[in-house]
Amino acid sequence: MNIEDPVAAPAAHTFKRSLSGFGVIVLTLSVLSPGVSIFVSGASILQQAGTGVVIAFLIGALVCYCQTGLIAELGAAYPTAGYDYAAIGHALGDWAGATCYLAGIIGIPLFLNISAAGIATYLHPLGLSVDDATMTFATIAVVTTLAMLNIRTNEYITGVFLLIEFAALLLVAGVGGAHAHPDSFRLVAQPQRVESGAWLAAGVGVVALAVNNASWTLGGASQALLFSEDTKRPQTIGRIILIAFLLTAFLETAPILGLIVGAKDLKTVLGPGDPFQIFLGQYVSQTVLKFVSLSIAVAIFNACLAGFVGIGRNVFSMGRTKLFAPVVNGALMQVLPATDAPWVAILLIGSATALATFLPLSFKLLLLSGGTTLLTAFYAMGVFIGRRRGKTGLGTYRTPWFPLFPGLGVLIFVGELIALWSDAESGRKSLIIYVCVYLLAYAYYRFVLMRRPERWTMVGPEEIDAAVAG
Repeated sequence: MNIEDPVAAPAAHTFKRSLSGFGVIVLTLSVLSPGVSIFVSGASILQQAGTGVVIAFLIGALVCYCQTGLIAELGAAYPTAGYDYAAIGHALGDWAGATCYLAGIIGIPLFLNISAAGIATYLHPLGLSVDDATMTFATIAVVTTLAMLNIRTNEYITGVFLLIEFAALLLVAGVGGAHAHPDSFRLVAQPQRVESGAWLAAGVGVVALAVNNASWTLGGASQALLFSEDTKRPQTIGRIILIAFLLTAFLETAPILGLIVGAKDLKTVLGPGDPFQIFLGQYVSQTVLKFVSLSIAVAIFNACLAGFVGIGRNVFSMGRTKLFAPVVNGALMQVLPATDAPWVAILLIGSATALATFLPLSFKLLLLSGGTTLLTAFYAMGVFIGRRRGKTGLGTYRTPWFPLFPGLGVLIFVGELIALWSDAESGRKSLIIYVCVYLLAYAYYRFVLMRRPERWTMVGPEEIDAAVAG
């Protein structure tokens, strides 16, 4: 039997709809991990922008809200494990879906590997002497195994770890709020940063770059779409995405504000070293500091686990929509009957993530940093054109203040382009690389997929395809 024959092939597997909206939020927050975003990425933004980091996160939250609102409308109109790639394809056409699907492949193992590689750093203060590479491989092996479990089981596991992560974030916010200094609010309004031990004004350019980084740090709520085929009420996915974003914005901005307004010696906190460890060290014991280190390691592990579960479903959807050769598509759609886990897709992700350990960190960051910018353009086009074609905004979720939000999306895209291009060291290179990746992905669609005898049409779960067609 030819699995590519649309008449003879059996219907593609459908995931069991067992998750509540709360469960999807738990898994989504676990993937995007506010703890990792703040304690790892946020530390560099703090040192970059100084006290201007508060303004950067507030403006960044508005920018990210605009981007999140766009993908919430697109995803609510086509809620599948195909993630934003399939949602874009539904709104704009098959060419956009195939292009975004294929261009997104490069980032999967790099994103997961960078997360896994960070665990060892935060276990060293606890006395663990295992080298970083060994810990990375061990983490990947464990999360690959756990990702094979039932998604409800992983919901409970990630939920427990998420509580530990939340406790660490709220600890920083609470300590800062309890020791707030009135003068620090003046520094927020007049941003300054520390360089070579001296205060310097944080100019508009510095804060603007921090806004771009903060919006990237706050992003990720759209990853709720990865679990939309397991959701009991997929029609609520747009609201779930917005709820996940609002929780993320609070959980990331509160500790940043707490650190700035509550630091006993702000110049030292914003100098070399880990700003959060230095800040907490001014008020709490070594035992509490070790708890924070442990919570960061737990948050990283949790993000990897939820990422493997969700992205495994995304890679499954690539096989379902027949992006590759028949034998590859058939393998990617294999699931474990007992747990409903796409085991071949998960094993493939685990192997690729492990291999990415051998790539330099700077190279991995270079490949990742430009991808979100181009997706923003697809989000804006998708909402503009999707509304006009009657594909989006039909009662499931509508982006507010249309056409303001997609218009702002265009401005955000232009601003991110300028920011990346002005960074000749890495941003410009990343942008050029991703433009080439998207062009190659489109060429694959045009000269491989569309030259098949049956041509190519993007497909998702039968129930969703039937619903949007009707």
